[in-house]
Amino acid sequence: MNDIHPGSPLIRAALIVRDLACSRRFYGDLLGFTEEYASGETRSAAFTTLLGQPEGTLCRFQVLKQPGPCFGMIGLFELSEPAPAAAPPPSATVASGNVVLVFYAADLDPFIARVEAYGGHLLAPVVDLASRNRSQRELVACDPDGVRVNLIERDPAEALRTHGPGRVF
Repeated sequence: MNDIHPGSPLIRAALIVRDLACSRRFYGDLLGFTEEYASGETRSAAFTTLLGQPEGTLCRFQVLKQPGPCFGMIGLFELSEPAPAAAPPPSATVASGNVVLVFYAADLDPFIARVEAYGGHLLAPVVDLASRNRSQRELVACDPDGVRVNLIERDPAEALRTHGPGRVF
């Protein structure tokens, strides 16, 4: 094993959110992160150091997961006392350093119908993306805090495949 590589799949994405309950509804009810892996509230110096916040900042958090193994989780971290500055509003145009969370969904239409009710909105309309091997519908939306979410209309079970399609364009 190469000692430079961590040796595991992505465990979780950590998202700094303004409203923990609102973000939990978005990722839980809308995207299926229905199980709680961990949660709590702390003013730990370790947390504030890792998050670059002033000592004594309150951190409420919930780490959500989909049923099954404990990887690919979403960590939601709400900071207050003091709250950090808000990120600029998202747009359809990306910039270097932006992150896009990518998920498979069997059908995009239920997400489209409900995204705004859960505090998000579409950033790019549904497109048909054709490659050498397949054609699929995709969209880009954002969560209540502006984190970009790319949904690909594909059987979610394909995320568990052990090999990729190779060159697609």
